[in-house]
Amino acid sequence: MLQKKITRISFAISLTIVALMWVVFFFDYAFELHLYRYGLYPGKIEGLVGIFTSPFIHSTKDFSHIINNSIPTFVLSWMLFYHYRTIALRAFVFIYLFTGVTMWFLARESYHVGMSGVIYGLTSFLVFSGFIRKNMRVAAISLVVIFLYGSMVWGIFPNQPGVSWEAHAFGLIGGITVAFILRKKGPQPKKLQYEIEEEMGIEPVGEYWKDQPKAHADHEPRIIVNYTIVPKKVEVEKKGDTSNKKDQKDNGNTSETN
Repeated sequence: MLQKKITRISFAISLTIVALMWVVFFFDYAFELHLYRYGLYPGKIEGLVGIFTSPFIHSTKDFSHIINNSIPTFVLSWMLFYHYRTIALRAFVFIYLFTGVTMWFLARESYHVGMSGVIYGLTSFLVFSGFIRKNMRVAAISLVVIFLYGSMVWGIFPNQPGVSWEAHAFGLIGGITVAFILRKKGPQPKKLQYEIEEEMGIEPVGEYWKDQPKAHADHEPRIIVNYTIVPKKVEVEKKGDTSNKKDQKDNGNTSETN
């Protein structure tokens, strides 16, 4: 029951994010609102609003920009809110704001729009967080993300004109950063018995270097052996009695001969 509820909530959050992207795109495309002007423009005060708005604004030249961002946004945000539900909101907000703020200070002067920076942040968080935590379940999620979106790493280099490689690079850095910050929170590896005992101050029982008698359980069979000690004096007396009887017999035999 709990897992179904978590699945529904994480699915709803991911679907809501993607739906907002398409609603903004639809109004911009249908009414030619030129919303790119509300995107992030580095170094300008009016461009600060883009820190909050730019991820939901996409190019209206065609549908390729928003389509390419919709699927990874849904998949990665669903993985985040499902597997890291206790820290998912903090991680998402950190990646969202970190990418926008660093871009405003360091990116080239141009309008930057699109969810790709957040996508790179979610990808790096899911990959690195799984391995940092040494948890097999979330590490498996890391491998799945690498398999699906590993080729995205080439997007952090300035080799494609018209693509905001700065958003990709800063998003990647933001995801790694928050993975380290929240590494002690969220899903953790299961502790072994001796680790729990050490934290509780319990001294382990039965260390191999200590001589301790082996305790027998009540249900185990026991063998009881009784010993009877016979003194040697008794044996000597027995030998003496045997010699006397022999002498008497010999004497008897002699008298009969005479």
